[in-house]
Amino acid sequence: MKYIAHVSDIESDDRVWEKDKDVRELFNGPMRRVVEVRLQNGAILARHKANEPITVFCVAGNGLFLAGPDLEDSHAMRAGTLITLEAGVEHEVVAGPRIHLIVTKFKSS
Repeated sequence: MKYIAHVSDIESDDRVWEKDKDVRELFNGPMRRVVEVRLQNGAILARHKANEPITVFCVAGNGLFLAGPDLEDSHAMRAGTLITLEAGVEHEVVAGPRIHLIVTKFKSS
């Protein structure tokens, strides 16, 4: 195709995941990077920060998204939740008990 790039078909969450924490890159282009994150059994994606603004979309499951220097802001995540975060903000995700996310990192030109 000339204008559309098929990146991935997101798999159903009905299957058993092999790992409690799985992060995989779906796409990495000049202006954005898309990452799939799967957490289960209460796993935690430990505190970190992105050097660029991000969006986080919850595909399935639920959990808690924490952000800020002391992780003082929190937002409950469930299927359909979409949040944004500015560059450089520390954040962490806790599965409750299972969550499937798509993260888009927006690169500067």
